[in-house]
Amino acid sequence: MGDDIKPWKTKSSVQVFHSPFVSVNSSTVELPNGSVIDDFYTVTIQNAALIVATTSDEQIILTKEYRYACKEVVTECPAGMIEENEDPIVTAKRELLEETGYGSEDWTYLGPTFESTSKLTNTMHLFWAKDCVRIGGQSLEESEGNIEVIRIPVDQAIDLVMDGTIKPNSSAHAILKVARLGK
Repeated sequence: MGDDIKPWKTKSSVQVFHSPFVSVNSSTVELPNGSVIDDFYTVTIQNAALIVATTSDEQIILTKEYRYACKEVVTECPAGMIEENEDPIVTAKRELLEETGYGSEDWTYLGPTFESTSKLTNTMHLFWAKDCVRIGGQSLEESEGNIEVIRIPVDQAIDLVMDGTIKPNSSAHAILKVARLGK
């Protein structure tokens, strides 16, 4: 399956915007059928790590935070941007502790995922932190504002994915993976 799907050819590409947090490229691309798109935009942000954090009593640790881009309070798994040359597991451990105050000695890499395959170029690395325990308080960055930490049964988190309450793709993807692998 997919053997007949051919890649697009980049005819030209120019960076139209760049900041420390995001860059935007405009490319001219040729599709396998010969069609040409003169202004195909892609957005690059840093790769990130996301954590499904579970406790020994089958609770999942989630965060609730106002997300300006979505204009609403979002329930999601803890996550954060990977620093330059940083191993994603280091990011995952740091972000779990900073955002929730929880830590774990039992980590499983669940694999990579893409946030938005049509426009974003970054990869989200998914992790499962098992038997999490509270080892400190939150240590939020100034740009994070207020993050509420909640603990709910894993089965309830699955229900929140299925009813659309948990909307972020990577959070939903990772929670369902953990559910399939066994809480």
